[in-house]
Amino acid sequence: MNTTQFDCKKGEYFVDEDATNDSIDMMPHFISEHKKNVNGWSSFILGIIGSVAWFFPIVGLPLTITGTVLGSVGLKNKKNQGVAIAGLVINIIFLVITTIKMIIDIALYIKNNNQ
Repeated sequence: MNTTQFDCKKGEYFVDEDATNDSIDMMPHFISEHKKNVNGWSSFILGIIGSVAWFFPIVGLPLTITGTVLGSVGLKNKKNQGVAIAGLVINIIFLVITTIKMIIDIALYIKNNNQ
């Protein structure tokens, strides 16, 4: 069996000589050109969870910060940037909302304890 490096593009065939019956077999060789953007999808999912978790800033703040970081890392993947952009935008919006909610909660806590 011939163990050489095959340089074929999607849809092309490479020819391999079969040592058992001296025939030439043609087999399709496909290269996966679609890379998954794991960081982008993780950011998007954390953004969706963060859109509910902002009611509880102790949960929402770490989720949205993590989602923002993963979204910005996911932007480096040139293909599938749309999901990373969506996750980044959702996380930034809910990071701001969570921070505002946290400041309001702290202010109300201080006000109620001083009375």
